[in-house]
Amino acid sequence: MNRKKELAKNTLIISLGKFSTQLIAFILLPIYTLYLTPADYGLVDLIITYVALLIPVVTIQMEMAAFRFLIDARENEAQKKAVISNVLRIVLSLLTVIVAVCVGLAQFVHIPYFSLILITIVATLFTNLFLQFARGLGDNKRFSIASVVMALATLAGGIGFVVYARDGGGGVLAALALANVVASLYLFFSLKLYRYIDLRLGDRVLEKKLLGYSVPLVPNGLSWWAISVADRTIISIMLGLAANGIYAVSSRYAAVLSSMFFIFSMAFTEAASVHINAKDRDSFLSETNSASLKLFGALGLLLIALCPFVFPWFIGPEFQAASQYVPILIVAVFFNAVVGLYSAIYVAKKMTKQVMNTSIAAAVINIGLTLALIPLLGIYAAALATAVAFLAMAIFRHYDLRKLVQITYEKGLFLKVGAAYTVVIGLFYMGNIVAQLTALVLAVGVALAWNKSIVVLAKDGVLARLRLAR
Repeated sequence: MNRKKELAKNTLIISLGKFSTQLIAFILLPIYTLYLTPADYGLVDLIITYVALLIPVVTIQMEMAAFRFLIDARENEAQKKAVISNVLRIVLSLLTVIVAVCVGLAQFVHIPYFSLILITIVATLFTNLFLQFARGLGDNKRFSIASVVMALATLAGGIGFVVYARDGGGGVLAALALANVVASLYLFFSLKLYRYIDLRLGDRVLEKKLLGYSVPLVPNGLSWWAISVADRTIISIMLGLAANGIYAVSSRYAAVLSSMFFIFSMAFTEAASVHINAKDRDSFLSETNSASLKLFGALGLLLIALCPFVFPWFIGPEFQAASQYVPILIVAVFFNAVVGLYSAIYVAKKMTKQVMNTSIAAAVINIGLTLALIPLLGIYAAALATAVAFLAMAIFRHYDLRKLVQITYEKGLFLKVGAAYTVVIGLFYMGNIVAQLTALVLAVGVALAWNKSIVVLAKDGVLARLRLAR
């Protein structure tokens, strides 16, 4: 299969599942902002963010090692069993220690929702691990189905625990724990993982290779903690939990773009890993990167332009101020998308140390700017610091990778993207309906102009289906 068609196919399969997850999150956001106060939502968001970003550190990123090494073992059943069994041996050993430490710590320190947090950590850990098993084995269909299962379980749990049981923040965590338990069980049995698990198959050489790949990603995980969690922590301490609740809602809206890119990134990382040694590698990566920047740049513009029309309808009245931080966070997510494109190449080359170094530098920039600017700019400081950190990381990775691959972009692409964002964001902050409608029209026009090939492809697909229907 043509690699571009393969990339498109895998992106579509993954997107069907991940879109459902994002849709459910979007549905639950107005529910949560209606039934929780900004302070409650700020606390729960902080907890969930800590859980999500501590898990890769707890597992020393073994799930990523599993994904990458399983790609090389797809044609060898014995090697698949060896990779999965040794990854689980390492993870279970680490998990036993971590759970014991957490339980001991809870005897001396009060941790809100401790039991729910612990269950969520364990369940999410196995879900993430099994999802990477599915990707490594090339079973993107079950990966996608698992995402749908998780989304439906989250919706059921959110409505049940938050709306009917009125369990507040605890209900949000209970819904998350339930969704991960259900998804991990589905993956375990649907992938028939029990066929590949034999904890007696200890292989010191393989374990050393797995650890050599994953351990450098631990500082990278800590750096992402600094970028994604430090700003929330600083806001909570210096401005209060209610302010973090406001910031969390704006981040959730911006995360729509992040989720869209994450879907593509998973398929692209797999494609880059499979074809990293192809003769036309550089042209493939260059074309993909240029097309990706136009697509996700246009989607970011649309989200900014739609924000004034979406927030009044879907977000609770106490959280309306969150819209003011959306444009900056969308820009940050766009820069993060550029970072993600380069990350796929590092993963394909198994160069995790470079990922670590650039992430640490970005984390230092993020924390330093947030602390320096928050007394002057308030919540805006965290959003700006995140954008600058991701931009710095993207620039560094671009020049660092030039030693390995030659990626070129369409002439003037970054100037066009910068100009479009400047105009749309300027119209957004003017705050009147005429400017907002102008921004929306401009964003739609730019999206269509930048992505003509995708529009033509979609049009041809619809026409073909209509012909078949006749």
